[in-house]
Amino acid sequence: MKKLQYIILSAFIAAGCSSNHLRVVKINRTIDSVRAVFAPDHRAAVFTVTAHEAGDGFVLRGETDNPKAKSVLLARLRSEVASDLIDSVTVLPEASLGTKVYGIVDVSVGNLRSAPKYQAELVSQVLLGHTVAILKADRDWYYAKSAGDYLGWIEPGNIFPVDSAALAAYRTARKLIVTSVFSKLSTLPGGKGTTVSDVVMADLLKPVGKVGSGYMVELPDGRTGYVRSSDVEGYDKYIATHKPTPQGIVAVAKELLGFPYVWGGTSAKGVDCSGFTKTVFRMNGITLPRDANQQVNLGESVNPGPDFTNLRTGDLLFFGNKAEGGNPEKIVHVAIYLGHGYFIQASNRVRISSLVKGDSAFDQYDLDRFVRAKRILPE
Repeated sequence: MKKLQYIILSAFIAAGCSSNHLRVVKINRTIDSVRAVFAPDHRAAVFTVTAHEAGDGFVLRGETDNPKAKSVLLARLRSEVASDLIDSVTVLPEASLGTKVYGIVDVSVGNLRSAPKYQAELVSQVLLGHTVAILKADRDWYYAKSAGDYLGWIEPGNIFPVDSAALAAYRTARKLIVTSVFSKLSTLPGGKGTTVSDVVMADLLKPVGKVGSGYMVELPDGRTGYVRSSDVEGYDKYIATHKPTPQGIVAVAKELLGFPYVWGGTSAKGVDCSGFTKTVFRMNGITLPRDANQQVNLGESVNPGPDFTNLRTGDLLFFGNKAEGGNPEKIVHVAIYLGHGYFIQASNRVRISSLVKGDSAFDQYDLDRFVRAKRILPE
């Protein structure tokens, strides 16, 4: 009798485990489908939701920066799989941040890292005067999303937190854009006195007034300094007059020749391949996504033709592995086409290479891994 009871009990336990297992599978499938819609790229959106058994039911844990993604997920799960679901998903920004959930970059180049520690990978950079959305904090580090929708941990002291009212006031204030590759703010006009901060190309400065041959400017944290007029231009005027052209792309790209390759770099202090193209196009009024395999999704596909004769100056060249043998296309590198078979890239340093065999700058390695070309510039 006891043996029969044990067999029946074991069957019920097994059936329960099987039922719970099937529900977990269904829950995870639903989570994945919602993630695919609202957060297909983990570099640009937060959706770290997982399901766990809790007694006879389930609990959802994790984070998202999209309230709609959470509400859609909960509605689907409760109607399709688990009506007894417990919600423990945090919607960012964290409540502990209060109202200051925005930041203005307060140094010439702010570093975004993969984790809140200096030893972590540099994933991107943000520039002085540009803004970010703050999602959470860990000690003096902030987890933030840049204006280009790229996530990372910002080093302490790199941003100045503000609330929505201060952000709105800052965004409507007049700005200067730094047009020189490098410059500095000094305590006295004309580059005299001590240095307040360095500045680099594409930084934004808030002018207080014109002083002699320069401007007095105010940094986000209230520090003031002087910058030469020759190193800056009114941002609105710059955007209005610097329309994207092949000549403009080449001019900015060649200003960075010889600059070092820095993994994660997107500034004049160092660039990786996509950071280089992003910087060059940004100074020509076009905002590109952060990484090469994101940039490839923009623009018009161009058949390069024989000896690349169909390409135009300013086209983007993408390198990696073509889709073949059942394997998907994989883009790992990007460069800018200069014309006549030449292209400029950040590889070891910013340098000019050639796709033409026999040329002194010929690059067999990149020719072998060329995948496609995209046209970003308007006709």
